[in-house]
Amino acid sequence: EILGRQEVSAIIEKIKETNPVVVNEVIDTYKYTYGEIEKILQGLLKERVSIRNIVAILETLANFGMYTPHNTWFLTEKVREICLQYVDPQDKNLSVVQLSQSWAEKILQHKVELSGGGYAVGFDPVDGRKWINSVSSAIIAMKEKNYLPIILCPADVRQLVYSSIDRELPGVIVLSSSAKTNFGITVNTSNIVKSVDIIIFFILTTFSMMLSSFCLDSYYI
Repeated sequence: EILGRQEVSAIIEKIKETNPVVVNEVIDTYKYTYGEIEKILQGLLKERVSIRNIVAILETLANFGMYTPHNTWFLTEKVREICLQYVDPQDKNLSVVQLSQSWAEKILQHKVELSGGGYAVGFDPVDGRKWINSVSSAIIAMKEKNYLPIILCPADVRQLVYSSIDRELPGVIVLSSSAKTNFGITVNTSNIVKSVDIIIFFILTTFSMMLSSFCLDSYYI
């Protein structure tokens, strides 16, 4: 495993030395288990999301601790929303592939619950191959421009998108579009380009985060 219960326990105890209130709220008030925290942190690390700001992660867990039983799928999403970390530090640009509404709806329609917990996309072989080909073509277009392979999609399908492409397209970053709301992003579209079954939009987006200006270039699957 990427991170075990023993390591989680050590992290929590270390944080407790400087932030006892948030640790007590998470562990004592809302009764999170080390196993639940472990699963959430593993979910973040699996997608190469930094857990360095563990205090902010614990605060987010405390904010949603009243909702029981604790849904680690839902909580991982909420924690992930505070971990936007892919903005270019030089020119403050973030380029992404944006999931179309039609694909988002189709993914939700084929959402299936797994026996061990969590969800997956139950596409038939034809739709599954079409989905992978569409994503692959868009990611290739991004890489040709030396952009990170990042997909932006609605929060309710983000984990489904990631799990459905991770095996065949490892290394693709999937971000929730709720980040646009969280960071005050305003979207303007222009320069529409058509390629096979993929419509690519060039989106110039500006938003403010920590008193800095950023731009978001977006492409649609």
